[in-house]
Amino acid sequence: MHPVLVTVGPFTVYTYGALLVAAFLAATGLSRRAARELPPAQRAISSDELVDFTCWTLLGGLIGGRLWYVAANRDFFMRDPLELIALWHGGLVFYGGLLGGLAAGGLYLRSRRLNFLRVMDQFIPFGVLGHAIGRIGCWFNGCCFGKSPWLPSQLIESFGLVMLFVLLRGLQRPSVLRHPGRLFGLYLAGYAALRFGVEYTRGDNAPAAMGLTVPQLVSVALFLAGIALALRRAPSHAHV
Repeated sequence: MHPVLVTVGPFTVYTYGALLVAAFLAATGLSRRAARELPPAQRAISSDELVDFTCWTLLGGLIGGRLWYVAANRDFFMRDPLELIALWHGGLVFYGGLLGGLAAGGLYLRSRRLNFLRVMDQFIPFGVLGHAIGRIGCWFNGCCFGKSPWLPSQLIESFGLVMLFVLLRGLQRPSVLRHPGRLFGLYLAGYAALRFGVEYTRGDNAPAAMGLTVPQLVSVALFLAGIALALRRAPSHAHV
């Protein structure tokens, strides 16, 4: 573990926080560049609007991820309430962050009258890459720890996310994008399958029901939802 990146006098830069910032900048920067390269007819959101979208998504993700973590560890936070704001110590649950990020990002897109599914199809590969960078922060911080004797759980998931990024980026072409939500659905199913498997290498989540952890149970539901979305027929008026 290497939770502290650098200390200068009274100021401490935490590795987890630094990599979260790096993840945000990478996802935002790369998605903006890709947006500028798209023909206007295929562009669901402009490069400038993407900055606002990712900021709202990040805020919602942090709130959602923290609330889920606090709810799961409420006894600890009741004993030490100041830890509620200590995000630099880690303590974000991805599925909570996903729900919070989608809610906040969706509200922004609705305010701009932008199509949610088309925007997610345009952005999601880069969000996956940001997630991969964030998992490296978990490794340095020592959270989301695992029990695999070969490779840390956090790095297994990070590698899987990089592979998912490559797959989704390769599928990000007009024949797929003309079906709004198909790429986003493939992401949901792909990540759910990855997380279901990674859970067997983790040591911080106890089985909750049927021998499965809570993230695995959520993954099953998310996988089914993703497949349904990916197979959904595009409305006759859909365009890219």
